[in-house]
Amino acid sequence: MLEIKGLEVIYQGVIQGLSDLSLKVPQGSIVALLGANGAGKTTTLKAISNFLPLEDGRVTKGTITLEGDNILKLAPHEIVRRGVFHVREGRYVFSDMTVEENLIAATFAKKGSQSRQAAFDEVYTYFPILSQRRRQMAGYLSGGEQQMLAIGRALVADPRVILLDEPSLGLAPLIVNEIFEIIARINREKKVSILLVEQNAMIALKYASYGYVLESGHSVLEGTTQDLAANKDIQKFYLGRVDEFEQA
Repeated sequence: MLEIKGLEVIYQGVIQGLSDLSLKVPQGSIVALLGANGAGKTTTLKAISNFLPLEDGRVTKGTITLEGDNILKLAPHEIVRRGVFHVREGRYVFSDMTVEENLIAATFAKKGSQSRQAAFDEVYTYFPILSQRRRQMAGYLSGGEQQMLAIGRALVADPRVILLDEPSLGLAPLIVNEIFEIIARINREKKVSILLVEQNAMIALKYASYGYVLESGHSVLEGTTQDLAANKDIQKFYLGRVDEFEQA
C-alpha cells in the first residue's frame, strides 16, 4: 500500500532528519515505528504527508509511493485526496469549533458516494461519546475525546492509510486502551492501513503486526512485533525489562 525507499530528509539545509530509510506498510496492516525522541519517527510521517516545508525541511533523496504511484512531490491536500490522512501529534482539533464542525471541515477530502451524514454516523458509531458532544466546542473536550475527534476527522476523509502520531500522548492508561481497541477495530473492519508512531512501545507492539526501530534517522531493526517483543534489546530499552542478572 505505502512504501518508502532510501529516504533522506534535511532540515534547514544542513541538519539530517532521515538517512536511507526504507519501510513498507502492507494493505490492511498496522505497522509501528519505534525509537527514542529525535530518532526520526515524526519526521517520517511528515515526509509522507509533505508537512516538512512548514519546518524548513525537505526530502533530498528517495521515493514515497502509494500503491506504486509516486506521491513525493504532491501537495498535502492532494496526498489527503489520494487517501493518506495524517493525525498529528497533539491532535490539532479546531478548538473554537464544535465537534460536528470539525468533522465538516474534513469533508473537503471526502471521496466516494457515501453521504456526509453517513460518514458522521460512522464516526459516532466508533466513538459514541462524540455523538453526545457533537455541539460542544472541541476545545472543551477531554484529551481522550480530542484524540477520538482527530481520528474521527480522518475517517470522514475515507482514508486508505492513516498516519497516526503518538495517539497515547498525555492520556490515562484506561483511555489509551479504549482508543487502541477502536483503532484496531477500524483497521479490521475498514481495512485501513495504519503507520503508527508511538512512544508506548508495549501497546504499539500489542496492536501492530510489524515494526521498525529507528535510531538517528535510519532503521536499525525490523521484524514482526512478536520477534521485536522477544528481542532483549527491545525489552531493555523500550519495555523497561531487565534480566535477573542485571537486576542483581
